[in-house]
Amino acid sequence: MIPTWAAVVGALSLAVIALSALVAGAAVLAAAYGVRAFLGAVRHSAEPVMHDVRELIGTIRSEADGLAETSRDLRQRIVHAADAAEARLSDLGETLEVAEREVSETAKDVAATARTVRRGVEVWRLGRALRKRSKERREGDD
Repeated sequence: MIPTWAAVVGALSLAVIALSALVAGAAVLAAAYGVRAFLGAVRHSAEPVMHDVRELIGTIRSEADGLAETSRDLRQRIVHAADAAEARLSDLGETLEVAEREVSETAKDVAATARTVRRGVEVWRLGRALRKRSKERREGDD
């Protein structure tokens, strides 16, 4: 059998262990409440920052959308300008082709006119020479 004093010491030991478990549990609860209070304070402090960050993200998103829209507008304007320049260049090419044909035809006309003028001058000279001879013959016959 167990001596009485051993039973009393065992009971006291169990009471001390139970009491220390209660104190440790209370300390854990207090720490948990402390951590919860700390996290609540952090959350309370972080809410305005989170709100500001959400607003900033919204502003960045709207600015990015605006930049994308501006980029699309600029791209469209550049494409239209390039198309217009290409059309004008095509028109200029056609105009130059027409001008080249006209210049070529005019050069041919000028050359033909120059030949005609030369022939006319030759005929006029020939007529003058014949007239001069005819006049000399008449004077010689008189």
